[in-house]
Amino acid sequence: MSISEKYAKIASYINDNPIATLGTVGKDGKPHGAAVYVYADQDKKMVYFLTKNQTRKYINILANDNVSLTVVNPGQNSTLQASGQAFTVRDSQALDAVTKQMVRANPLASEWIPPISKLEAGQYVVVGVKLAHARLAEFSGMEVNQEEIFTEV
Repeated sequence: MSISEKYAKIASYINDNPIATLGTVGKDGKPHGAAVYVYADQDKKMVYFLTKNQTRKYINILANDNVSLTVVNPGQNSTLQASGQAFTVRDSQALDAVTKQMVRANPLASEWIPPISKLEAGQYVVVGVKLAHARLAEFSGMEVNQEEIFTEV
């Protein structure tokens, strides 16, 4: 499988399972985990999420841009672990695309707006994560040590 095909598979997995645990580390060295709705752009090898600029996760990102993302699908017995550098998205086209994708991803939800909308924590901000590494593990139907379990970039 080519690198492009691997990224496409990983992006598809993320977009099919759009809730991730974001791991950050603050200035004090303490880790922090937060659930975020994510959207993957396979062409740019990026993952995006929406937050507010006074949340702990965003303050941590300003102090240390290295983050991790974990996505799980218990029904498929699969997980994705990824890491990369986070940054504030300032491109208006990217902001528009991410917002529209989040709305499309949750069309049947009674409340499509992410939970972050219910917090008074500053202004909205879209954060991008440039993936440095991603490893998708699909265990269902696989044997112990079977190479096909992992898709890694």
